[in-house]
Amino acid sequence: MPLPSGQTVGVVFGGPSVEHDVSIITAQQAMAVLSERHAVIPLYVGKDGRWWTGEELRDVSAFTQSPPRGARPLELRLGAADGPFFEPSTSRLRGDRALPISVVLNAIHGTGGEDGALLGALALAGIPHAGSGVAAFAVGMDKHLAKTVLKEAGLDVLPHRRIERGEWEQDRGAVLSSVEGEIPLPVVVKPATLGSSIGVARCDRAEQVEEALELAFELDRQAIVEPFATGATELNCAVLGRPGGELRVSEVERPLGSADGLTFEDKYLSAGGKGGGGAKGGGAKGAGGGATGGKGGATSAGSAGAGMASLDRVIPADVDPELRERVRAEAAKAHRALRVAGVARYDFFVLDEDDPARPARICVNEPNTVPGSFAFYLFEPKGLSFPDLLDELLAIGLAEAREERSTTRNFASALIDRHASAA
Repeated sequence: MPLPSGQTVGVVFGGPSVEHDVSIITAQQAMAVLSERHAVIPLYVGKDGRWWTGEELRDVSAFTQSPPRGARPLELRLGAADGPFFEPSTSRLRGDRALPISVVLNAIHGTGGEDGALLGALALAGIPHAGSGVAAFAVGMDKHLAKTVLKEAGLDVLPHRRIERGEWEQDRGAVLSSVEGEIPLPVVVKPATLGSSIGVARCDRAEQVEEALELAFELDRQAIVEPFATGATELNCAVLGRPGGELRVSEVERPLGSADGLTFEDKYLSAGGKGGGGAKGGGAKGAGGGATGGKGGATSAGSAGAGMASLDRVIPADVDPELRERVRAEAAKAHRALRVAGVARYDFFVLDEDDPARPARICVNEPNTVPGSFAFYLFEPKGLSFPDLLDELLAIGLAEAREERSTTRNFASALIDRHASAA
């Protein structure tokens, strides 16, 4: 269903997360595009959890100070008749002002936004929000739970070991011994519920594992250790859609970065983020070698704040077209398994089997339910522009809200009367 123009869209971003600054960049991109068709209201959550609004929050330079320049206090009130967002009054003659928001776009990466916490508050407030499904987001954010659900749905994932902070603090020697016995070096250590490659470390020696876990537990309450995918090709693909509905699957990319895996610096601080070209075309190197790769689908936003759109990448990925289609099919399968209502990017490892007669192994690395830049650069080569992507995302949020309202939540019961009469 097409989204009518003239919506009042609240864009919520920031949050108490190590990905706070990345979220600001994603929100700036989205607000600039949304303002072409809709009224946009910034909803900024500081690192300390305080909420702010104000037109100046649509300028990234406002965030060089705290609170941001021009920010006005904002409150989220559950159960309010006029909606959940209020600017508290500073005058005795004027009451608090409710913000007339029709739909919310969640641009918070990581803790608070990508883990389902914010979505739960918006659901309780009864306000439509783009990118929905508390369970989907909570599972997608937790690398252990995501692997468990995706494996159950028939997708291939790398083996891993989950470690709790309490387990580590109680007996780190036992933890290190068990990891060494289960997963041979080299390994990758990751905080279990963070993104943007923050806290991720490759370990080639046993002593590095202890150091990497120490860092992971500074950032998270749990960590995972998994084999380093030696020789793997990294491919990413995004999906847009809702449970039971039609899915739109993006083009496949091959991100370019360190041989040890993409770092935070690769993703957000590379030269491409300073106005350089984003995507790069490339020749296919699969069975159809010699074919010319397509034009780069991503473009830089022309500043250091280009976000994920500034990362150097090959679009379409310079692999066999049949492999790209297999990755697209696996991405759609993952989207349905998690029941995401919105856009998500799925990151894959492709491992060549020892037997050349067998097809390459495609493993899901992890889902990203609030992908950087909303993965617009992956949909553009398939004919879906950034403005249209955001409109479809908002339309999904409104459709999900309508379906929730049509679902029976009240059930007539004599339970209270019986207990009252027996009292």
